[in-house]
Amino acid sequence: MLKSRGLAACAAAMTVLAAAAPAAARDLPDGGLTATEIASWLSQASYPSQVKPDPTTPGDQIISTTIDGQDADIYLYDCSGDGDARRCTSIQYVIGVAAKPSYTLEKVNEWNRKHRYIRAYLTTEGSLYGEYDLDVSPGGTYEMLDDCLDNWRRNVSNFRDYFTN
Repeated sequence: MLKSRGLAACAAAMTVLAAAAPAAARDLPDGGLTATEIASWLSQASYPSQVKPDPTTPGDQIISTTIDGQDADIYLYDCSGDGDARRCTSIQYVIGVAAKPSYTLEKVNEWNRKHRYIRAYLTTEGSLYGEYDLDVSPGGTYEMLDDCLDNWRRNVSNFRDYFTN
């Protein structure tokens, strides 16, 4: 009798532990993501998104979106396949900010020394860009994408605050 109670208690404990375990992560497709899949994921997260031709590389696509009032583009890298079935293993979030006299090389370099996630670039015309790279394959998950998007969003806010003050 004591032995069966012990087994029952152990089974009950295992049931509680199993219920408390985190849900399995949703894997990204093998070979990375297509532009359409990225746009769909953004839309499901309530961000507007539009797939359009990449103006810098004919035949490639980018995804345009707005995150917390900031326009951003997502560039696709390390791609294979053709057309809409083109899968990419790496993406890059990019924001651009119109030129201002307060954007100096010294301020950009200071940002890059102190901040890990968004790299700042200053063009010869004085425009400011911020970029954040992310590998999505092999082994990526949608939960990882969500976490990186949240990280990007927080850091864009810091980026804007830093360069507007």
